[in-house]
Amino acid sequence: MKSSPHRPSIELLFKRGLGSAEIARRLQISSSTVRNVVAAIKKRGDASEVKKSGRPRSVNTRNTRAIIKKRIIRNDGLSLNRMASQLGIARSTVQSIVKNDLKLKSYKLRRGQYLSDKSKAMRLENAENYSSTFKIGCG
Repeated sequence: MKSSPHRPSIELLFKRGLGSAEIARRLQISSSTVRNVVAAIKKRGDASEVKKSGRPRSVNTRNTRAIIKKRIIRNDGLSLNRMASQLGIARSTVQSIVKNDLKLKSYKLRRGQYLSDKSKAMRLENAENYSSTFKIGCG
C-alpha cells in the first residue's frame, strides 16, 4: 500500500482541530485514508512514514523495470532468457516484471515451414490434381 501524498495536509488540518470527515471533504479524498493518517498521528505523534520490515527488493526496482520496458519497446522479439542474462538477473524475475508490472504476455514465436516459390507452386499443382481426382459432378 502506498502512503498518501496528503499526509502533511491531513496532519496540519487535524492539529487545527478539524474532524476526519471535514478533512476528507476539504481535500476530496477517502475518509478511510484520513482516519488511517490520523490514527498514525495519535499513535506516533506525527504522520511520517514508518520504514517497513522485511527484505527489500534488490533487483525488481523502478530502474530495472524501466530498462526492461525500454528493451521490449525497442525489440519486442528479444527473448526473456537473453534479456535476463544481459542484465545479470534471474529469468523468473524478468518474467514476473513483464507479467505483473508491465502487464504484458510473453510467448515464444512459433516458426512455420519455409516455403520457397518452387515449393508453393508444387503444393498448388498437387492440390489441383487432388481436387480434380475427387471432383463429383453436380447435376
